[in-house]
Amino acid sequence: MSKRYKTKYPGIFFRMSNRISGKGTERVYYIVFKQEGLVHEEKVGRQYTDNMTPAKAARIRAERIEGKRLSRKQIRELKKSMEEVWNIDRLWKEYKNQKPDLQDRRTDVGGLHRRTQTTCTRE
Repeated sequence: MSKRYKTKYPGIFFRMSNRISGKGTERVYYIVFKQEGLVHEEKVGRQYTDNMTPAKAARIRAERIEGKRLSRKQIRELKKSMEEVWNIDRLWKEYKNQKPDLQDRRTDVGGLHRRTQTTCTRE
């Protein structure tokens, strides 16, 4: 692991790391805070990739301590659970798979396209 460098903000430090999208190095900012008696250390972003600064990291740290912002792990779990939610396209595909010999398929497809286009294009 690389060396930790302090910033002027409490609970914020960075490590130097290779850039993802170019040559050279960039700072990777981390926050440290206590929650329910446990010390948590989380990566909050990269200097160039995420346009992160020590001030932004301090603001994120304050939000995490107050409980206004979810952790990266919680955000990933939320996105994963949202992928499991049934939307209209997924319902339609499952409907077609369950009824392959449906005779009125053209009517269903035309009605579905007409309804989804009119509801989606309204402003």
